[in-house]
Amino acid sequence: MAILCAPSLVAQQQTAADAFAAALENVPHELQGAPPYQCDTDQQVWKCVDPRSRHMVEMPADAIVVAQKTIGGAPAGYRAFVEQHFGSVIAQELVQSYGSSGPASFTIDQETAGGFAVLTLEPFERGPFDYDWQRLNQQFPGVRWVMRLSRPATDRLGTVAVVRYELIGRDRPPKLEGSQPWQWASFVELVKQPDGSWKRGLGVTGNLWK
Repeated sequence: MAILCAPSLVAQQQTAADAFAAALENVPHELQGAPPYQCDTDQQVWKCVDPRSRHMVEMPADAIVVAQKTIGGAPAGYRAFVEQHFGSVIAQELVQSYGSSGPASFTIDQETAGGFAVLTLEPFERGPFDYDWQRLNQQFPGVRWVMRLSRPATDRLGTVAVVRYELIGRDRPPKLEGSQPWQWASFVELVKQPDGSWKRGLGVTGNLWK
């Protein structure tokens, strides 16, 4: 039985790896329009809204980075997303794939993702939604924004994947909407194409922390 199942397991692992590679390349897209202080790009130059002046300011090349450690979290928000946007069978498969608290943590084994540096930032974490920016900037002086993402949850056939993204900024209000931490988060669908590539589908952003 183990021998019969092995090819299927290998195929699932390859599907997840391909979807994750697409999710990493998709990072620049998820930066654009990230509320409430969006970032945008113009001819490879990134600009983000300064929370203090509310004006778009040009970001240095090292201002935006990707955390090497992947995230989980927000199982309730994830379930609501997949149950709203997918049929009952696929939604259940995606829920099972995501797990009770999100995919297990994983280390991104590459130096860049979507053109941004991938950095080891776990030593600077201060709770689940923040960093000790003073210490972080002592080692990485230019960093202002950190993009984090989850490993993809996939359906049984490997045709749909869902990834969770978070954007955490240094210069931001400590709270938003009462007791909620200020960050931007989203769930994004990736759809496998006939040629084997993955393309971004629908997505939802907002208060996705639980």
